[in-house]
Order: sequence, then structure tokens, then C-alpha cells
Amino acid sequence: METAIKETKETSTKEVKTGWAKWGNRFYNFLAMGGFLVVLVVIVGIVVLISALTSKPEVTILSPKPNYVVKAGDSYEILWKTELAESQFGATVTVEFSKDGGKSWEKIEENVPNSGKYMWKVPNVDSTQCKVRIFSQSKRKYGGTSKVFSVK
Repeated sequence: METAIKETKETSTKEVKTGWAKWGNRFYNFLAMGGFLVVLVVIVGIVVLISALTSKPEVTILSPKPNYVVKAGDSYEILWKTELAESQFGATVTVEFSKDGGKSWEKIEENVPNSGKYMWKVPNVDSTQCKVRIFSQSKRKYGGTSKVFSVK
């Protein structure tokens, strides 16, 4: 009878050291050694990333449309819409232009009324990597950038 009891104990000891019990024990030790903070940081990071990827911009550029060609030297109407109330977004915007896909920006105009449109004097450039961006004059964190278009 003693032999049967020993075999049972050995078998149960082997089961604890293999499978899910083994990993659960290691995870518990990891948490006990400060791993809880690591797990918390990873979870917060994932939540922030998901939030950033799924949030809508506060400004949507309606025109120029992606891949559109704007004639250099002409006047062109930039159109946008804001997703926030004026009391939160502000009454004026800054309009900027990039000819290199957003690597560098030049100011077109500041203190433009947030009316959703601006008549732009298109610069004499030749680029297929142009963008415009609009952002709140009072709260720069609120804004939006167009997709790539061309100026020829």
C-alpha cells in the first residue's frame, strides 16, 4: 500500500511542474517580483494606441481631395469641417502647406475664421507630395491634415 501512495505523490508532483500549472506558477512569481507594473504599463500602452488609432481627427479636410492635381499659381478653395463645437475648438484656424509629404510645413495664413473654407493662392511648385493642414489657433492640439495631392 505504501508503494501505491508514493507513486500517486510522484505523479501529482510531475503534473504541477508541467502544463498550465508550470506557467501559472512562473507568472505568479513574475507578478510577485514587480511584474505587475510591467503588465499594467503594457495594458495602458495598448489602450492609448487603440485610442489614437480609432479616434477621428477634429478637422477633416474635404478639399483638396487625395491624388487631386491643383494648378500652380491659381486660386484654390480649401474646404474643411470641424468635429468640435466652436466653444471648444476656437473661432480661428491656422492653414499650412507642405510640398514634401509633411516633412516640413510653411504657414499659409493665421487667424483664418473657422468657416470651413479658405481661398488659397497656390504656390508655384511642382510636387506630387503636397498636403495642407488646418489646426485651431487657440488649441493647436485640435487639427487635421489632408491626404497627399499634387501641385503642377
